[in-house]
Amino acid sequence: MVFPVESEDRALRNLLMMCQDHARLVVEIYRKVLMMIDKLVKGDNSDMNVLLADVEKLQLESLEIKRNIAKELHETGNLLFNREDLYRLISKAGEVIDLIESTGVRLSVIGERNWKIPSHIGVGLVEMADAAFDILIKLRESLISLGFNSQRSVELTSEVEEGERKVDSIHRKLDIDIVTSKAELPLILIIRDVATKLEEMVDTAADEADLIRILAL
Repeated sequence: MVFPVESEDRALRNLLMMCQDHARLVVEIYRKVLMMIDKLVKGDNSDMNVLLADVEKLQLESLEIKRNIAKELHETGNLLFNREDLYRLISKAGEVIDLIESTGVRLSVIGERNWKIPSHIGVGLVEMADAAFDILIKLRESLISLGFNSQRSVELTSEVEEGERKVDSIHRKLDIDIVTSKAELPLILIIRDVATKLEEMVDTAADEADLIRILAL
């Protein structure tokens, strides 16, 4: 005989495992974008379309996981008292992936046109992108910890908030460097859009961390 509490625990474990798989894909997708940024900053515009195709393939995998989570939440009915929080969590994670994919599209445009990113802007862009990557790693670790160590999970969400502030600081300086650059206007606008998308991604990741904190309580 399966008791209601046991059924709830099992359903929650299954959902958390799917959310963790999704978080793994978020990191994998962002790694591709990091590779694109690194190549462009080094003046290597090759394979942008290949990397973008990888991003889009992984994004489709993430959508499948998101659909499975939504299906699982629907099938559990009212079994989980925090099902709305879980749905908001995966929705935010989906927004993070959408912003990563949008960043990749803009980077591929730079590669297609063989534009060269000014060196001082490249340094700031890499710094911002690396700081954003640290946040996604912390977010993934927080989700993993949620299943067995709620206190550690909450600690990691606080580190995500600290990382968000760091990214905001980098972005403010980078934005000035971009708009005052002597590069061609189309390149200035696209690089600025890339930096903005990265900031929006980090802000969305911080929102996701807030939802993890709620689930951990």
